[in-house]
Amino acid sequence: MWINYLKVGFRNLLKHKSYTLINLIGLTVGVAVTILLFFYVQFHLSFDSFHPENESLYRVLRVQNGDQGEFRFPSLPLALQPVIEENMADQVDYTNFIPNNFLVKRANGDGFNQAVTVVSADFFEMFGFQMKKGVYPKNAAERGGIVLSEMAASRFFGEEDPIGKELQIRLTEELINYTVVGVIENTPANSSLEYEILMHDSNLEILYPEQMRTHWYMSFGDGFAKFKGGMTPVEFENQTKDFIKRTFQDPQEAANYGFGLQPMSDIHLNPEIPTGIATVVNPRILWILAGIAVLIILIACINFTTMAIGNSASRAKEVGVRKTMGAGSGQLFGQFMAESVILTTCSMGFGLLLSYLLLPIFNTLMQTRLEIDFHAEQIAIFLATGLFIAMLAGAYPSIFLASFRPVQVLKSNLSLKFGKQNLRMSMLAFQFFISMLLITCTLVMVRQMKTVEEFDLGAAKTDIIQVMVPPPAAQGLQDQIQKSFDYAQPFKNELRKLPEVTNVAMATAMYGDNSWFSVGFRQPGADSGMDFHLNIVDEDFVDFFEIEVKEGRNFSGATPTDLSNAFLMNESMKEMLGWEDVFGKSLVSERGFGENRAIGVMKDFHYESLFQPVEPAILVMKPDNFFQGMGNLTMEDQMIAKVYIKVKAEDKQAFINKIQGIWKELYGTDPFDYSFIEDQIAQEYVQANSLSTLVTMASIVALIIAGMGLFAMASLAISSRMKEIGIRRVMGATTGEISLLFNKQFIRITLIGVAVSIPASYYLMNLWLEDFAVKTSIGVGVFGISLVVGVLFSVAIVSFEIIKATWLNPTKLLRSE
Repeated sequence: MWINYLKVGFRNLLKHKSYTLINLIGLTVGVAVTILLFFYVQFHLSFDSFHPENESLYRVLRVQNGDQGEFRFPSLPLALQPVIEENMADQVDYTNFIPNNFLVKRANGDGFNQAVTVVSADFFEMFGFQMKKGVYPKNAAERGGIVLSEMAASRFFGEEDPIGKELQIRLTEELINYTVVGVIENTPANSSLEYEILMHDSNLEILYPEQMRTHWYMSFGDGFAKFKGGMTPVEFENQTKDFIKRTFQDPQEAANYGFGLQPMSDIHLNPEIPTGIATVVNPRILWILAGIAVLIILIACINFTTMAIGNSASRAKEVGVRKTMGAGSGQLFGQFMAESVILTTCSMGFGLLLSYLLLPIFNTLMQTRLEIDFHAEQIAIFLATGLFIAMLAGAYPSIFLASFRPVQVLKSNLSLKFGKQNLRMSMLAFQFFISMLLITCTLVMVRQMKTVEEFDLGAAKTDIIQVMVPPPAAQGLQDQIQKSFDYAQPFKNELRKLPEVTNVAMATAMYGDNSWFSVGFRQPGADSGMDFHLNIVDEDFVDFFEIEVKEGRNFSGATPTDLSNAFLMNESMKEMLGWEDVFGKSLVSERGFGENRAIGVMKDFHYESLFQPVEPAILVMKPDNFFQGMGNLTMEDQMIAKVYIKVKAEDKQAFINKIQGIWKELYGTDPFDYSFIEDQIAQEYVQANSLSTLVTMASIVALIIAGMGLFAMASLAISSRMKEIGIRRVMGATTGEISLLFNKQFIRITLIGVAVSIPASYYLMNLWLEDFAVKTSIGVGVFGISLVVGVLFSVAIVSFEIIKATWLNPTKLLRSE
């Protein structure tokens, strides 16, 4: 019986080509979009899930209490590791994860600025990264061994076996030879941890002096713990808290300092904690995309249903004949459901194929490495979804068509009104609600990203090139900073001679989240500390970036003390300190900052992304005095000099080639690493821009599918009133008058959809805008545009159908019923 249903179903679908094609396109596009969004959401939800015993893995966080409340930082002091190893070795496996960039090269080969990550031996046992060949360094005696990712091995050695071969890494003044002892898999796309070269953390003795390795307020990189032997997060936090109480002499200081834990599975999906070395996605975005996927497939199903009902006129006599010949309602229901299953199955297949074809574009758009790889569970979900779509889209039309009465049908007395009027209108209104919701969200997102792009940061950002200085070999942070500035000075001097260069400056950072030092201190007698950002700059920095000095003055090379003890603060820093007049005042710490004096106040400027408010910040030309008085120091990036070049040249690439030649003359094979500031800033908003583009595409898809539904509704309404149209034409009604008559009903539906979408879109967009410190307003104009788009779209489709009907000979219209 079912085979016969399928055969007849195929014939009917081929017979009604327009109906079949429109439904096929709508469902195919809906399925393809849903598949892509489903795998995108699943990809992000699966982050770090591949590690064995994942529920026992945690990132350790440093907890600091201050005037503004409790703060959690992923960067940790190196002093924590020996404490865990000495007191909890049987209960906790622990590893540092400290990424740095160093010059790496083969003997007599070119050098690269390469990511080199310092880890403990436990790293290779704690996580699920697979060793491809060789071994890993297990202790300090093997610290001369390094492990390469497959990609790094290919970069340095090509097709050669890298095991036993040497690479030179500049950790000190001289290049140090390291032997490749192992190759590890490339980091999976859904991993929070990324690496290229791994070395044993006993090398920290080379990188940092003992004072930095034992200082509880200097933080470098992340740390991870894996519990065993019954250890719990609460017990871990209590044990570390007890140790802090015994170590810190000041009870108040000990009370404000501690360690917390973040589950490994939470790292990628928790934007409340600073990112550290991991990439983070706001889970709100994932739920929005999942909701969009559900809504698109839902309106595709509604479209299927309305199209089936719209096509019922051509199937009515078929039903009448079948019933007259003895077919029961159940058999007819089975026949029409078979057609629904055929159409759905084809749509699922074409949708899957389309999703594969669109995947490269989607990956580029969303900057992911997504793969559509079905496992047994996903195949089951895919098939169940197909069956659900077939039932959802086909059940009501099948019941409706099977319920026709033979006598009415064969006498052509059937009124093609399916169900109650309210149901019919509700289905179309719902489609327009979704379409208008997405269009409104698109308009707000586009406007917000335009606001971000055009917003005055308070500092220059155009036509600026940043050149990275290779990390110098140094003993300690201050030594590293000073050497990097000294290293870059000859390059700066040569750049000043070029006619294309309008200005040059140096600093440890400028734009980017977590790119400045985060410094904590406590004033004498205060119960809690303050935090500010610190940047080390040269005397040209403020003028170069066109930062306004509102009070006092800028740094001056003619004033020797500016180099040693002067600082500039921004307005937010002044407000935090509560100073009315700053000139000549000193910043005081209970630890005793070295001699320092404020020389001016800068107007607040945005050095972080516009997701962040402007934080208190200080500029100094030499950080030594501030390092003496800080309560804590956190850095997410290597703090070395960067050269900023303001250029006025038509051919930017020719200019890059020119300064690269100067670099080679000065520094030989040291890597020349440059970027444009505007590109760096744009990188901060990749995720937001991708979401905006994706919602835009989804709104277009939803509008097209809704348009198909409207087309079906209009066809149904017009086909059931063809005699009325004929009479009106005979009585002299114009096409415009008839069009207005029919459009009234559909405009009303459109207005209902728009009206319902207004509060929903307003709520969703306010939720999304909460992530931005600088945001656009959601004005009446946005909803007005959505309304105009919806009405014009509706009128265009309905008018097209009316024009087709009015072009027919009125006598044919009157004879058709």
